[in-house]
Amino acid sequence: MKRKLCLFVALFLCAYGAHAQFEVGISGGYNRNYLHTSTGYRAFTKYDDLGGFVVGIPIQYHFNDWFAIEADPSYIQKNYEQSRDHFFEGIYQKNTNSYIQLPLMAHFSFGGSKLRGFFNAGGYAAYWMSGRIKGAMANVFDDGPEIPDNEQVYDYLQFNQAYKYDEKYTFDSRRDRRIELGLLAGAGIEYRLQQKYRFFVEARYYYGLSDQQKNYMINQIPRYNDTYVLQAGCMFNIRNIFHGSSAE
Repeated sequence: MKRKLCLFVALFLCAYGAHAQFEVGISGGYNRNYLHTSTGYRAFTKYDDLGGFVVGIPIQYHFNDWFAIEADPSYIQKNYEQSRDHFFEGIYQKNTNSYIQLPLMAHFSFGGSKLRGFFNAGGYAAYWMSGRIKGAMANVFDDGPEIPDNEQVYDYLQFNQAYKYDEKYTFDSRRDRRIELGLLAGAGIEYRLQQKYRFFVEARYYYGLSDQQKNYMINQIPRYNDTYVLQAGCMFNIRNIFHGSSAE
């Protein structure tokens, strides 16, 4: 019975291997990242999304005309801004975060021989490689002009010289969680040219499941990345590139 099962699996893999295609490509695009969190006790504070970019090397292994497994090692930015208003107007911080990311997904396609639609679903792992912070904060060492008792103050920085900074983010191993895990979904269209190249445009959503912070304090507020990507690229059919379109 075991021999028959092994023989069946071998024949199955050979049958699919005859039609399988290996493709590699390059992609790039623009993204908006939202930090999903709460400001907690901090009054007059909000988080805003910021733009960034992504560059990847998608790799696909096609089992047949409509199904493939795809890996997409990428460099991606996940940026956001914290700003304050009312009395604290003008105080802000922009966080630029760089990640090395590896999405792994199932790729489903449908349509004609040249123009096709597709959608992807899977998960990803990412490593928080580096960060940079830029902003302005209240300068407690600045002796601004005295504020009259009857003066209504709406902008702290009208009377205080802000302390501005632009520096590399310093990681704290007790606080920062640099490994991020999450789910992804995407959809797009592709166009096949000369049986060798596939040009595509895709919208993709990354849903972070890992808190950016370790459990290092009481009543900790979690922080998750939500990232929307619009990207374009080209896939190359390895077999046809080296052996000509007749190998299709």
